[in-house]
Amino acid sequence: MPAMANESGCVASFDASKDYFPDKVEVKYGAGFDIEYKNNVKYIRNKISGENYVLHQCGTPAPADASATPADSLQVGNWTKVAAIPGSKVVLDSAPASAIIEQLGLQDAVAASYKFFQVTSPCMQKRLDGLPRIQQSFGSQHRRGLVRRVAYDLANSDLQWTFTTYGMNDPRSFALNPESSSDMLGKAEWIKFVAAFFNKEAEANKIFADIETRYAAAKQQLSAQKSQRTVGFARYNKVANGTVVSWTIDPPQAWVVQGLADAGLSAHTGKMQAFSSVADFYQAAAGWDVLIDVSLEPLPHGGATIPLWQNLLDGYAFGANAKGSAKDLAFLKTSSVYRSDLISSLQNATDYNEHLQVQPDALLEDFGKLATGATDAKWYRNLPHQVQVDWRSPGDCTN
Repeated sequence: MPAMANESGCVASFDASKDYFPDKVEVKYGAGFDIEYKNNVKYIRNKISGENYVLHQCGTPAPADASATPADSLQVGNWTKVAAIPGSKVVLDSAPASAIIEQLGLQDAVAASYKFFQVTSPCMQKRLDGLPRIQQSFGSQHRRGLVRRVAYDLANSDLQWTFTTYGMNDPRSFALNPESSSDMLGKAEWIKFVAAFFNKEAEANKIFADIETRYAAAKQQLSAQKSQRTVGFARYNKVANGTVVSWTIDPPQAWVVQGLADAGLSAHTGKMQAFSSVADFYQAAAGWDVLIDVSLEPLPHGGATIPLWQNLLDGYAFGANAKGSAKDLAFLKTSSVYRSDLISSLQNATDYNEHLQVQPDALLEDFGKLATGATDAKWYRNLPHQVQVDWRSPGDCTN
């Protein structure tokens, strides 16, 4: 008799005693969500968005204790949302969800996307170009002055739900947040989260186990190459007329600190610091061996674009006329200035917000390359060496 597996569609009759999900996932790291299975139901708690998701097998009843938050509720946070699974017609407004859906081979389940949603994956770009773009709608103002948060306009359609990034007052949206995980491998566990909506736990477990193995191997290899180099994250703050008004040092998230440590590097941590004097910024960054720039270059008529090396030379006053301590900064001497936008789309989507979030094994290898001033990282672009952005478009799709 073949081994049981999770259902790929709706069931014809309901057996209250049956375990409809023999394939299960377990959260092992600091992912930011919990999942519990009970016969025909999956109970998921997104601890980052503060929402509860009750997923029941299609063709079986929702549990009596489901108690979904009413669609017109003005409750802020802690919503309970109920849906029948597996998904087959979903909406995308989450770059990590898009990456995970591709990893799981579920592109055919994507039936629409939010109007302004963009990705870097050429094949997903191509698919989204041929699908509807969904608007958002706003609820009426409450008499106390409170305004309902935005919801996706899925009315009068057979679209099931939207994968998004934020908890919303929308009964048909589900948030996923690998960017807020506390652990590098916890980020990849969001593959398990998305898989649960499609009954693809078996596939997710295999993908995650492979990532876990590769991460351990990379960590072991990099542990023998401890460089004791320090990585700092900063940005110049420029207004639309081109004037730089300040400089900021940003503290990295916990998973970044962990990943850098696993690669043999140290992160500059502490509170966010703002400087009105570039000389004061130089002094604060004097101990950095690597600068990760997170600036945005403002456009004259609104919006922003990806900075190039010349923009950084101007923004940080690193140019030919740099004075004093700028010339002594270690990261300039070794040309170790990077941005995480090496892979981007022409619409300014970056793979950093997409595949990087759920591929910590490849990210760890990139961190290891930062210690050498490398120019061949997967996501990190070396600016002093004029490494060009790898712009991705639908025309680059090969399958």
